Parts: sequence; structure tokens; C-alpha cells
Amino acid sequence: MHQGLHALIIEDEIIAGVGMQLVLSDLGFDSFAFAGTANQALEQALLRKPDLVTVDVRLLAGDGIEAAHRIFGAIGRAPTVYVTGDPKALAHRPDAVVVEKPYGPADMARAYERARELNA
Repeated sequence: MHQGLHALIIEDEIIAGVGMQLVLSDLGFDSFAFAGTANQALEQALLRKPDLVTVDVRLLAGDGIEAAHRIFGAIGRAPTVYVTGDPKALAHRPDAVVVEKPYGPADMARAYERARELNA
């Protein structure tokens, strides 16, 4: 049986993914899955439903927003934080919790709390 908080990090840059893991570890997450494509993200979400999904909006091979839609269609909603260098990419989603790159631990902590509140 799984215990603790589990995060799915959708990120195609290894260094950025590891950085996210370190930030989320400080927020109490102790289990992580990584995905660099929409297909990998869906596979990982089906293996274990995440307590948080962080989504790099622009993946080298696909679209992080589409990856999130596929996940939620398969497992239901989960707290989600979209991470992007271009927050205008989510202007059509005013309810989306967005963290702009570069971000710090306090930025991610605030975003995670907001994502939890919206998903409650």
C-alpha cells in the first residue's frame, strides 16, 4: 500500500524535473513519477493516482495541457500546477493554477495550496 504524497512531474528536461522534485520534497512529497510525453504521463497516472500533477506546458514532443486532459479523462481530477515560461499560453483557462518559470519554492508552495483548494 502506498503512503505519503505522490507527485507526477510532466517535464521533458531532466534538470528541470529534478529541480521540481527537490522543491516538492520540501513540501512533503515523498514519491514521484516522471513523464516527458503525454503518453508517459498517462501511463504513470494510471499506475498511481497523483496527489499533485505538475505540467510543463510546452513539451518537446507534444503539449502538456493535452497530457493533463488525457490524465483527467482517465483518472478524474487531481490538483494541477501548470509550469511555463509563457503564462499567456493558459489565458484561455482562467481557472488554471500557473507558475511562471523561473519559480522558487515559495511560488510552488502557494500554487500547490491553490491547486488543492480548487480541487477540494
